[in-house]
Amino acid sequence: MDLVDYKKIFEDSLDGLVKLLQIPSVYDEPTVCESMPYGQGVYDALCYMKEIALRDGFDVVEYDNHAIAIRYRQSSKRVDVVSHLDVVEPGNNWLYDPFAATIDDGKLYARGTQDMKTSAWLSYLALKLMRDLHPEIDCEVRIVLGCDEERTMNDMRYYVEKAGKPDFAFTPDGYFPMGIGEKGALMWRLKGEYHGLVEKLVGGVQCNVIAPSAYAIVSDCSYQEKIENYLVDSGIQGEVKVENDKLRIDVVGKAAHCSRPDDGHSATCDLLEVLGCCLEDEWFQQMASCFYSPYGLGCDLDVEIEPMGKLTMNLGVLHMENGTVYGEVDSRYPYGITSQELTNRLQASCPCLISLDYDDIPTLCQMDDPYVQAMLKTYRDLTQDMSEPMISGGVSYSKVFEHCVSFGLGRKGEPMLAHQANEYIELEKIPMYLQIYYEAILAIAKV
Repeated sequence: MDLVDYKKIFEDSLDGLVKLLQIPSVYDEPTVCESMPYGQGVYDALCYMKEIALRDGFDVVEYDNHAIAIRYRQSSKRVDVVSHLDVVEPGNNWLYDPFAATIDDGKLYARGTQDMKTSAWLSYLALKLMRDLHPEIDCEVRIVLGCDEERTMNDMRYYVEKAGKPDFAFTPDGYFPMGIGEKGALMWRLKGEYHGLVEKLVGGVQCNVIAPSAYAIVSDCSYQEKIENYLVDSGIQGEVKVENDKLRIDVVGKAAHCSRPDDGHSATCDLLEVLGCCLEDEWFQQMASCFYSPYGLGCDLDVEIEPMGKLTMNLGVLHMENGTVYGEVDSRYPYGITSQELTNRLQASCPCLISLDYDDIPTLCQMDDPYVQAMLKTYRDLTQDMSEPMISGGVSYSKVFEHCVSFGLGRKGEPMLAHQANEYIELEKIPMYLQIYYEAILAIAKV
């Protein structure tokens, strides 16, 4: 085992990580162009990492600003460590500016600390260590950095089309000890019409984020007292006020990653319930009944199939104005049922027209895979954590690479704050994460 001062290496590089976290690398459609396919912020983050890698003497292979590969050596055998630099919208209720990268009480607060700029940064540091300490390694190792994992993963599809698939890949995006498989991931779009008392509704921020807020404009102010009483009696967090002779209803939920429903609470679903009950509106009653359960209980999607477990679903976006309805629903589903069957079931319950616009089928690696065994042994030797690899409800770049697992940087039982307000990482834990990534990359390079 190499004698390395991981704490010093990380502390010496902390300023570089802070600068990366300060780049607001959210997809920005107004600035999308041929040279910036995902907008200005994500492009800036990609350029930042490219400049650091070139400064440190690495070969950087560019893929038209969809992705870059920071490469160590060229060889007939190749392993990729794949991360994304894009982040979701920060939303509200932050203690600190989400792009200030504030350190307080041993915690580094910023959007992207857990998902997943920190692990991308540590992977890069691990590659530098391997280059400096093990020049004898005869394997091409790439730190691949993408730009659109949070939306479409078309960045990595573009990369694979140009670079081909490696012998093996892992993405440091999930839980330790390992995500050996992932549920299928699909997105439905909702389109429809509504004609009633609600003139406008805006709910949610992104398809794969549980809606932290939602509001509606109602044309009839006579419902104010009834709605106020309902909010109190139901425990739904919200307020009602009169604006321009109309009612505005604001509801507050809790943002979380859509694959972990118990970590959040949907403001949009609460708002649907309020409108359906208080206005006695059949359309809103149907929508509330369809989407109230994140496990599909309201629309015949309560599926649970081992080894992958329960289906989850999330009405992440819902907009309605001038009678036109648009929505986006995320679902994570297990082996054993098809996306088309799920679509048919949802359509039977939902008052909107459903279209299946995105579908990544479930993936699963095998426990006896030599790469899987090498990584698992490394992790267990370093941590003495003998827990078993798990099936993830999240979607990572594993979907694109197939022969790929997710690998940290969180552990079960620790706060997982991806897509939530006040996302942070504990600084004292990062040197151990760096060691795990370094020794894991070294191990799979030797397979």
